[in-house]
Amino acid sequence: MAWLQVSNNPAKMSIALAGIGFSNLLIFFQLGLMDSIYNSQRKPIEKLSADLTMVSSGYSNLGSLQEFDRSRLYQALGVSGVAAVSPLRIARGSWITPETKQKFDIFIYGVGLDRTTLDFPEIENNLYKIQPLGTAFFDRNAKKQYGDIFAKIKENKSTPVEINDKSIKIVDTFSLGATFSADANLITSDATFLYLFPNQQARKIQLGLIHLKPGASAISIQKALQPLMPKNVKVLTRAELADLELSYWKKNSSVGFIFTLGVLVGFVVGSIIVYQILFGDVMNSLPQYATLKAMGYRDLFVISIVIQQSAILAVAGFIPGVLLSAGLYALLANVTKLTIYMTTLRAVQVLGITFIMCVGSGALATRKLVKLDPADVF
Repeated sequence: MAWLQVSNNPAKMSIALAGIGFSNLLIFFQLGLMDSIYNSQRKPIEKLSADLTMVSSGYSNLGSLQEFDRSRLYQALGVSGVAAVSPLRIARGSWITPETKQKFDIFIYGVGLDRTTLDFPEIENNLYKIQPLGTAFFDRNAKKQYGDIFAKIKENKSTPVEINDKSIKIVDTFSLGATFSADANLITSDATFLYLFPNQQARKIQLGLIHLKPGASAISIQKALQPLMPKNVKVLTRAELADLELSYWKKNSSVGFIFTLGVLVGFVVGSIIVYQILFGDVMNSLPQYATLKAMGYRDLFVISIVIQQSAILAVAGFIPGVLLSAGLYALLANVTKLTIYMTTLRAVQVLGITFIMCVGSGALATRKLVKLDPADVF
């Protein structure tokens, strides 16, 4: 009976499905962008080629790292199960765009050349390229104001740029992308990093990477290593460091609020459309509902017909919504280079939101049926 009620007016059904699909598209868009922006903050940490990390106890995010003594990192070599350690230097530099001569901040990573520190396929076997002093890899997913370095690299194999009022050469590119901390990124050797930041002390580092022997337990070594450290240094797994980063930006940025508001707008739009469709259907079918009540059917049965209609609309409207959203995600990922994709968890979450939206609207539309008296109709 509920399906007949839904399908007896194709025009109204199409409007309802379009409204629900649009609402789903808006909700998926907001949730996808929010997750993508948050995931972009985790990406640099996920690229660290290490089992454990060492940071200052005052660590809040990669954009405001505090220094600690490099000797603390090498102290980890005395713990059983540790295979090697790698210092990582991170600082914010001043980039001058070659074409416009405008200045922009750029995030610079200084790596050792003896082993892979950052897990980028493009540079894993090309570290030798930044061995000469004054050479670097550039993030080809940087924003456009940094210039089309990628095209210049293709043409000339290397291109001169100016950072911190010092001239260096970009010899290759890698793919990372913008974060809250930086709109562009650069990878140099440890020596070039100190050349660009002459005031940085060589014995001070911002991040330490600890590589473990095969089969070693990261948690066990973390517990053994932490008591050996002073209060100003802490040892974290890579997952713990990523969680700290994400927690900081969730608390100190308005991204969550803005996108949650967008989800709420999508929910309200869908609710209004479904309510209007179902309420109109209830009003047009009052004689039929009155007949059912006159035959002895209880209010609960009559109301259940409308609720079933709501559930059918929720599922039928969700299908085009999720398909369109998957296509939109693919388009955004290709154009913006954001890490945005459809997940089963998000699809289930939006389906749940859609059910609440439709069933809630359906319940509101049945208020007339509760008060309906067959005598008033006939």
